[in-house]
Amino acid sequence: MNFKNIISFLTKKKFLIHYGIALAFIIIVISITFLSIRISTHHGQALSVPDFSGMTVKQAQKIADEKKLRIKVIDSVYNGPGRRGTVIDQNPPPDIKVKENRRIFVTIKSILPKIIKMPNFIHTTLVQAKADIETYGLRIGKISYEPSIFDNVVLKQKYKNADIEPGTGIPQGASIELVLGKSQNLGNTVTPDIYGLTLEEAELEVADFMLNIGTVLYDKTVKTYDDSINAKVIRQRPKPNIVYQPGEQIDVWLSLHTDTLNAE
Repeated sequence: MNFKNIISFLTKKKFLIHYGIALAFIIIVISITFLSIRISTHHGQALSVPDFSGMTVKQAQKIADEKKLRIKVIDSVYNGPGRRGTVIDQNPPPDIKVKENRRIFVTIKSILPKIIKMPNFIHTTLVQAKADIETYGLRIGKISYEPSIFDNVVLKQKYKNADIEPGTGIPQGASIELVLGKSQNLGNTVTPDIYGLTLEEAELEVADFMLNIGTVLYDKTVKTYDDSINAKVIRQRPKPNIVYQPGEQIDVWLSLHTDTLNAE
């Protein structure tokens, strides 16, 4: 077929009709393909993540359904700010742009504390027991002493004034009382400076000095449980650097107004 015949064939009406139909078919197929991809991937569609903090799981789920999102509870904590049974953290955070059907992971403040198995702190030093207690999510409670040839070694562990065996179920966040050994050579300690610390921080600090927190008083700025967690020591008795016997107590006053610090 020579060049003239090719041109003649390509310009025939029948060929142009078939070519146009084929071209239209290809265009339609490509358009449908891109449209399907756009729909399946929600191309160009982004949703702003709502702020679920302070909501119950049921309330958060309702809002998520309306926004075509999904809620998944991944953790719960007993201590911390916020009302019990409500969302206190989420990922992704509020206002982040996501696609429909995205799963939002939330942490709630539990109504009941998590139950854990009581560890064994007996025969460990005060320093080691203090570190382990924090690791298990427990708290240092009252420290007392009994005669022993081993100074500051845990002789007994107690919960609510009663001995507690390792492996016993106990609420996370509970205060563990320690009975430590004390020889005649243990000597005295001094009172630490705990001004500006929260109650929990103060408990840990005085434990390092083999002492206890005694009376705890809050001023009128502290009105809720969350306030008590955030309040800080504005006064202590005795004041810092006083020679003291191990196992004695330091009384504290707490407030949300740290500008009222009183180095009595």
